[in-house]
Formats: sequence, C-alpha cells, structure tokens
Amino acid sequence: MRWVPVLLAVPFAMAAPIVPVVHVASGTLAGKVLGSTSVFQGIPFAAPPVGDLRWRPPQPVANWSGIRDATNAGSPCMQSTYGVDSFLAPLAAEYGVHYAMEALKPSEDCLYLNVFSPAAAKRLPVMVWLHGGSNRAGSGSGDGYDGASLASHGVIVVTMNYRLGAMGFFAHPGLTAESPHHSSGNYGLLDQIAGLKWVQQNIEQFGGDPGNVTLFGESAGSVDATMLMASPLVKGLFRRVIAESGPAFGLGPPVMLAQAEAVGKAINTAAALRKMPAQQVAELDARMVASRFKGFDPNSAVVDGWLLPRPPAVAFASGSTQKVDLMAGFNGRELSAFRIVAEAAATAPPKEPATAAVKKLADAAYPLYGAWTDMAVGMYLAQILVHGNSAVDRASNDMLVACPVGAEIALVTRLGARAYLYRFDRSIPGKGEQKLGAFHALELPFVFQTFSSRSWRWLPVTQADRNLSAVMESYWTNFAKSGDPNGAGLPVWKAWNGDDEPYLQFSPSAVAVPQRSFAPPFCHLGADRLRERLGGGR
Repeated sequence: MRWVPVLLAVPFAMAAPIVPVVHVASGTLAGKVLGSTSVFQGIPFAAPPVGDLRWRPPQPVANWSGIRDATNAGSPCMQSTYGVDSFLAPLAAEYGVHYAMEALKPSEDCLYLNVFSPAAAKRLPVMVWLHGGSNRAGSGSGDGYDGASLASHGVIVVTMNYRLGAMGFFAHPGLTAESPHHSSGNYGLLDQIAGLKWVQQNIEQFGGDPGNVTLFGESAGSVDATMLMASPLVKGLFRRVIAESGPAFGLGPPVMLAQAEAVGKAINTAAALRKMPAQQVAELDARMVASRFKGFDPNSAVVDGWLLPRPPAVAFASGSTQKVDLMAGFNGRELSAFRIVAEAAATAPPKEPATAAVKKLADAAYPLYGAWTDMAVGMYLAQILVHGNSAVDRASNDMLVACPVGAEIALVTRLGARAYLYRFDRSIPGKGEQKLGAFHALELPFVFQTFSSRSWRWLPVTQADRNLSAVMESYWTNFAKSGDPNGAGLPVWKAWNGDDEPYLQFSPSAVAVPQRSFAPPFCHLGADRLRERLGGGR
C-alpha cells in the first residue's frame, strides 16, 4: 500500500488529499482514511453474476484502467426491502426504542468486499467476515460490521457480500446438467470461496499475510464457515474458523441435491427462470416451498457431491474436514429474538401445537442424542410447563445449538486441531432484558465494538459492556494471530479436552469467567461416541 495525492473537485487553494492507493490483480484502488485505519470499500472480487452468469460459479473480475474509487460500499445482494432491519426493529421496540428502518437498494451485481487495514500494516493476520441473515438477508457492508476497531488490534479485516436466497441457494436439474461438476444450489458458498481466493491473491498488497487467514461469521455466516470446513474446495484458503451462533449440523437434516432440485423443477425451467427478474424468482420460490415443500429450507447449502461431498455431520465425524483451528460458541437465549420478531410480524404464522414443536425438536436432536432424546425432551417439557418461554429457549439452546457446537469442538480436537468453546450470557439491563436475555446476534456489537452504529445504538449499554467488548476483541484477534485466544491480562481460556470440558463464559455481569463441565443434560460429547452416532439417523 502507498499514499499518493489524488486530484478531486477541491478549491484551487486546497492541496489534493493524500489517500491510500493499492494495486490489486485487476487494477488500482484508492481508499480513504478513518482515524488510524485505511478503508477500501466496494472492491469487486468476481464478475457481476447477472444475465447468463446467474446461477453459475463466480467468474473473474474484468480488469480496469486508471484508479478505481474504493470509498463507497457496493450494493447488497438481492433480499427483502429492509434486510436485517426487519429483525432488529422489533428487538429495539422491546427496549422501548423506535428503530427507523432504512430501505435497501439490493442488486444482483453485488459481489464486492471491503478491507480495513491499520496504518503501516505489514504481514498482519487476516480476518474474513461472513455476515448473518439466514442466507437471505444482510450485507458485509452493514454498519454493525465496521472492521476498524478489530483492525486496531493488529489484524486486517475483510467483509464480503455473497449471493442470498433464490439467487444464492437455488438448485435445479437444468442447472445441475449444465455444470461440469454436476452440481447446483451452492452459489452463495462459491462466492465465499471466491472471496477467500481473492484474499490469497491480493491481501498482501494491503499489508496482510495470505498464509494466516481466519474465517469468521455469525448465524448463517457461522453455519457457512463451518460447512466450508467440510469442503475440499477450500484447502489452503484459511487456517482458522471463528463460529458465532451457528453449527454446521444439528439444526435439522441436511439438504440433499435431489430435494433441492425437486423444488426448482416444480417452479419452471432453468432457462425461463434465468430470464425473470430476480424478485419474481424469489417470490415463486417462496410460494412453491410454502405450498408444496413445507419444512424445506430454500436458503440452506446443499450436499451436492462437489462443494459438499457428504453431509457436514458425516464429514466432521469421519475426520474428513479441513484440519483448522476452531473457536465456536453461542448466546444464552438464541431463540428469544426470533419469537419476538415473529410476534411483531403482521404475517406471523399461527402458533404451532406443542406436540408438533416437540416432535421437530426431537427429530432434529436425535442424531446427537440417540436413545437419550426422549428423556431429554421429557425433562425440558416439564420445565416448559413451569417456566414458559425462558424454558423453551433453554431447551432449544441446549439441544439445537449447545450440543451441536460442543460436538464440532470435540471432533475438531480429535482431528488434532485446537478448539475453544465460549458461551455469551451477557444480557443488557433495561425494558427488554426479561423477554430477550442474551439474544441471537447480541454478541456482534461486542465483537466489532459498534455500539454507536445505527444497527445497535438503541441498546442501553454501560461501561461494563464496553470493557467486555475490549476483552472479546482481544480474544478474537489473538486467536486470529496464533490459534490461541489467550493473552496478557485476560482470564485463561483453556482449549477443549474431553475430561473437564472447559469453556469460557461471558457472564451476565459482563466479565469473562473460565468454566468447566460444558455438556448440556443428556448430551454426550465423547469423540468416539459422536463418530458412531453421526453416521446414522432416526
């Protein structure tokens, strides 16, 4: 990276501003400086996936001449008008704050990324962020993902977009037939891989070390990151993964290619769908799933035999994942936010009968719980009768998140890599605390220290929260640097072992507390037992 004067429309007496300039493989970029961080936004890492490139693997970027302005973010990928604001607004309302949602201008031309680099960076570790949003909403340029604070800890931060919803996770027999790999449905994951390849090729120009890359993400971004661990296509692209609130398996059965193709085939031919506006395709896809394929997740990665040769649970159990270090965890009441959002929606679905909900929980948990499933469900049902929603949150957290995350950690350790487990239990005092607790996504402003962003400024945080944010950023960036989150002045975070099952709790009082005996009731995390269990199904 170098600094040069760039001529802009400025008064004659003013000197041309000095801006950071970088030469990447496809051309020259001019960024901007925010404090002590160089920021480059809207960098294309693949050709626009439009027209005939819709539902094809990402293609190379066309070279440009001259200096490309890299001071504005690229368009978010196709999604609903208000994106993740639709998730955040009801949560803010629980705290008595009106959240002013902002309409997006999504586009199919959306494959852009952003780079945050400290001044005078040289061979620094790189952290590549995958945003959440259920693989149907969100953007790497969301203000809650400002990478400047993390970068101040001596790392390069990259945030990227990837195709979402029907543009990113749509399978069809016609698309499979035209693929040389006989695959379709994982275009969003292929975009993420393309972004990682761009990092390998170009990040050294920003002061980053392409040999020391950590992939980290939250919610769907976490699920995708851990799924990519099971892909042979990512070998050598990253050394570590940080997974926040999203395991690769345990939330339900994997989506197989034939299932996903059946949905696409029922809508129309691939050729006809390529000619339709993206929004129309998304609406057709949603209607088809609702009417004929209820229970199918149209935004999930697909076990396609190429990018994902086998279900992620089988890959983890068989030791056929990439051997990378893993730091993973979850929040204390993940489900509470989704319940509040559903209640606030004008089209909230009717309340599901308890028996149906319990059956879903049992079916999803069975691969890990086996013969202990019915006992676990019975215990949680008794608690739900007494404690209501808070017990529902505990049951879903334990069986669908904590146990699968613990299983990933145990199996990564068995493979010979290092693994660290956390639990985020900090809840924000105020009007919404009782209903929400440590809700899904709450750790995000702590990781990025973006409490003042539009996305999170409604939270009534205290100095204790800001202090905890500094601690968490240190753990996250230490892990990215060396594979060990520990450092001077931090409570000791032990790597996972099956004897005392250590983990780090970010406690309700906003401090980091080493803990042990992690496994939830009836969740058995012995690596040999997990290997045996995850080979089968109910």
